[in-house]
Amino acid sequence: MMTLKIAMVVSLLLSTAGLLTVVTTKTSLLLVVLYQGLLRSFGHFNHDEMLAVYCLAVLAFTPCGDAFSLDSRLAKVSKERPWFAYAYPILLMQLLMAWTYFSSALIKLRVAGLKYLSVDNLPALAIFHSLDNLHDTDFKLAFLLPQVRVYLPFAVGLILIWELLFPVAIFWRRARWWILGIGVVFHLSTLLLMNIFFPHQLAMYLIFVDWDRGANANRRGSR
Repeated sequence: MMTLKIAMVVSLLLSTAGLLTVVTTKTSLLLVVLYQGLLRSFGHFNHDEMLAVYCLAVLAFTPCGDAFSLDSRLAKVSKERPWFAYAYPILLMQLLMAWTYFSSALIKLRVAGLKYLSVDNLPALAIFHSLDNLHDTDFKLAFLLPQVRVYLPFAVGLILIWELLFPVAIFWRRARWWILGIGVVFHLSTLLLMNIFFPHQLAMYLIFVDWDRGANANRRGSR
């Protein structure tokens, strides 16, 4: 397992640096699935890690090493591709993230219905996660929730609406930063209230950043 882990980390580092991208992105995908699967007996998953695996699959089969990479620096002739060759992988990853949140809200409504908005639902879940042996239990704010239980259905309802509206972030730039900002607050809140944190998912918010626009603005400013 240690050998497999070292091979996975080396492959991921090479992929990140953009060296031998055509090969290393695919080996990274294969090794991550194999390593994480062995750790979990190929039976357990959570949505932030699975989202990362799906994004690895997108990167493994798209030209992600053509520009900002060691491959592009070492190449004697730069590859010319149409703009959509680089735009559609980003769109695919954004759609995957949006579906993660949207489907999460749908599952909650399908399984629990309006009972999910019960005044006792969030306090019970938060206290359960703050006491069990499957999570870190550093934060104890969950035990304060029963004191404000009357207001919690409104907060839970707003989060459900946010999850359902997350796909708007893909197509409406003005709403994007509000939606992502709420996401940051939401994930920090789950850490403090439920001892559950999704750092991988927060890091993947970077796929919504328009890096080309920022680079062009920087070039104009440097002239």
